[in-house]
Order: sequence, then C-alpha cells, then structure tokens
Amino acid sequence: MRSVKLLFVALSIALIASACGGGKAKNKVALEDAKPGRDLELFREGVTAIRKGSYDQGRMLINTSINTYPDSPMIRVAKLTIADSFYMEGGGKNLAQADVEYNEWLQFFPDDPLAVEVMMKRAEIHMRQVIAYNRDTTHARQAERQLKEILKLHPATEKKPEIEARINEIQEYLAMHELDVARFYYERRQSAQAAQMRTEEILNKYPAFSKFDEALYLHARALSDQEDTDTAAQDLSRLIVNYPHSEFRDKAEAMLKKWNKAVPQPDPTKIAEAPPEGKGVFPRMLGFVFGPKVNNISSKGVIVDREQTVDDIVARAQVAGGGAKSAGAVTPGAGTTTNAVDSRPRRAGEAGQDVVVKPGSGSSSTPSGTDPKSSSKDKDKKKNSNSKGLRNP
Repeated sequence: MRSVKLLFVALSIALIASACGGGKAKNKVALEDAKPGRDLELFREGVTAIRKGSYDQGRMLINTSINTYPDSPMIRVAKLTIADSFYMEGGGKNLAQADVEYNEWLQFFPDDPLAVEVMMKRAEIHMRQVIAYNRDTTHARQAERQLKEILKLHPATEKKPEIEARINEIQEYLAMHELDVARFYYERRQSAQAAQMRTEEILNKYPAFSKFDEALYLHARALSDQEDTDTAAQDLSRLIVNYPHSEFRDKAEAMLKKWNKAVPQPDPTKIAEAPPEGKGVFPRMLGFVFGPKVNNISSKGVIVDREQTVDDIVARAQVAGGGAKSAGAVTPGAGTTTNAVDSRPRRAGEAGQDVVVKPGSGSSSTPSGTDPKSSSKDKDKKKNSNSKGLRNP
C-alpha cells in the first residue's frame, strides 16, 4: 500500500513539473530579427494577406514591421495600410476603428501629400453608413463636415471638383430629410410654424436642392396660414421666375391671383433650360435591398486596392514612402529634435568650444590677466587671517 502511495506522489510531482515547464515554453515570444530589406518583405506579406481578406494576419505582419523597423522609410505607408485594412474589412466597428487610425495618421503627418486622400477616406467612412433620408442624419452631417474641412485646409487641391460633388450629394440628402420632416409637420400635425422652420433650413443652406421649388411652395403655404401673405408672395414669385417647369407653378400663380398679387414672368433663360430629369439625384443613390448606400463609394483603401497586384501596391507605397517632403513624423504634443548647428552661447574667440563649468569650481577660476603667484599669496594671507580669528583668547 505504501509503495502505491509513493508511486502516486511521484506521478503527481512529474505532472506538476511538466505543466510548469510547458507554461514557461508558452510564455516565450519569438522576436523578429532586424535584417536589411526585411521591413519591405513584411510589408509585402501584410498587403498580400489583406488583399486575400486575412485582415488580422495582415495587420500582425505590418505591426511587426513597424515595431521592428521604426526608422524604415515604409513606416508612414505601413501605418496607413493598417487603417486601410479596417476600412476594407467594413462593418460599423471596423469603420469606426478605421476612422480612428486615419485621424491618428493625420495628426502625425498633416502635411503629407496623401493627407487629402486620407481626409476623403474619413468622409467616405460616414457616407458608407448613411441610411434612408427619413432616419438619423448623424453620419451625413459628419461626412459634410469632413468634406468642407478638406476644402478649408487644402483649397487648391486637384480633387476639389470631386469633393464639391460629394458635398452636393450629402446636402441633397440633408435637404431631403428637412423637406420630409416639413411635410410631416404640415400635413399630419397641422403645424405651420414647424413646417416654416424646416423649409427655411432648406432655403438658407441648400440652394442646389433638386426640390427647392417644393420647399418654396411649402414655405409660402406655411406663412400664408400664419397670415403673412406678403412674404409668402415673395416665395411664390421666386418659384415662378426661377422654376418655370415646376409642378407647383400653376398653384403658385393661383395663390398670387387669389391675393391680388402681381404674377411675374418666368426667366427666359430658365425656360430655355431642359426640365430636370426624375425627382432628385440622391434618392436614386439609395438602395433598399441590402441597406441604402451612396453610389460610387470606393471599397479600396488609400494604399491597398484589390484591383491592383501586390507588386503595384508595394511599388506605389515605396514611392509614397520615399518621396515625402516632410522631415518625418512628429508626435502630437511632443518636442521635436533637430540636426541644426548648436546655437548655445560661446566664448568670444572660442566659437568651436562650449563653456564648461565644473561643479564647485566657479570661485576657483583665475581671471585673465592675473598673476597666478599673487593669487596664491592672497589665498595664503586669507588663510592665515582666518586661522588667527579661530584662536582661543
């Protein structure tokens, strides 16, 4: 019986020892050895994985490159590629993370040639999440703000026409939202004042709205219900002059005649223009099968594009990484270093040497033009006088 117990104890100790040994083996982390050219290899492997949809693997490889080769010229595009991976993966959580990554990149490299593309990508993140115009407009307003910020910071960018077109799309959406709410208040709640406020939002902010004529007509009706026929007549006259092809033109003329107001003549140039096609631009951009989306929103990143080969992506990344004009990344809120000539104060005639003062040697330095022997005598006299003063009476 005792031998059985001893055998059981020995087996238990062996199992515990093997378990501890296994735990130590698992805690070992293989470190990437820094080798010339390895940063580019890791970047290529990461891009290959991202193109295949292995986003986590791709991010791990590129992060390894960033951590192992912090001085690599690929560091800028590597950080940007990680942001691209989240953007390409999609989904609300990943798009939010992509926005964080792009924003952080812009803080590090605000003057980079790719900054405009990165800012546009941040706008597209919100445009991809735009839902039906009768729902929440948070993402649409954020996209509009991002696009306007690009034009504010980079007014001479070559992408200005594209950015302005995007702004028009978003504003069409926002104006349609305001008109839908105005209709609801006027037709269902019989609240003329609420409808007036919503339509004024359109008249003041969205002059290119495809249903601007309807906004004018509804605004006029809301004002007339509040017995402000003079302002309402101005809206109706504006509708007739500028929108002669409008479906509300006849109704506007009838209301003016009812109030004994003059009916203006339409603008000849507006009459010559072809009537608008359809009932607006933005509604055609929304789909309701897999969720409404804005047309022509790219699914590619700033650096990574599935339609390009890995070699093309890497070549473009090398050009972007090596052709930067900026001196390098600057951590927000941190001090910068410089290789400029030291501008500390120098002694006259000794421009090549720094002034060095050793601790405790300030009083022992000998002024120029003083005899060292006389100074030593002065010290001896001072020493003797001090010694006399210390004698007992």
